[in-house]
Amino acid sequence: MPNNTKITTAIIAIAVISTALTACGNIKTTAPEVNPTDMPKGPGLLSGESGNLLDAFKRDNAEGQAGGNIGVNIFLWRASLESISFMPIQQADSNGGVIATDWYSAPEAPSERVRANILILGKSLRPDALKVNLFKQTKASDGKWADAPANPATTRALEDAILTKARALRVQSLSTK
Repeated sequence: MPNNTKITTAIIAIAVISTALTACGNIKTTAPEVNPTDMPKGPGLLSGESGNLLDAFKRDNAEGQAGGNIGVNIFLWRASLESISFMPIQQADSNGGVIATDWYSAPEAPSERVRANILILGKSLRPDALKVNLFKQTKASDGKWADAPANPATTRALEDAILTKARALRVQSLSTK
């Protein structure tokens, strides 16, 4: 019998609590109206000094150090994105300097696919501030993809293309000042 008493007491307690809580549901509250023109102006978490998100990508100097919160060399960042623009981008983090693509198969080689990981290691425009990894897979006769070694010359060619493009972007920015 003591168990039945505990169960009955628990059921009554739950009923009382739920009744008390449902009574709170009829209280009407209103939030104060916010006028958008009353919002504070100034720099936001992700934006530059003007409060514009795009100012985070504005170039401040010839070294390619960007305004706002971008954590890597802007010329390497832009050159990397432009160099792999034909591949689907899976992840792009300008603060961490990471660009990862999804698998890409060229139309002329549908039985091979590649993906790239690009890491920009700092704010200076130097070859050692760029790390490129390429991954390759080939399609077997059963239709499954198998890992294959990527050609180191292809990886080096992509690094060189990015560095060349980054230098060209820097020269272009110097000539427009």
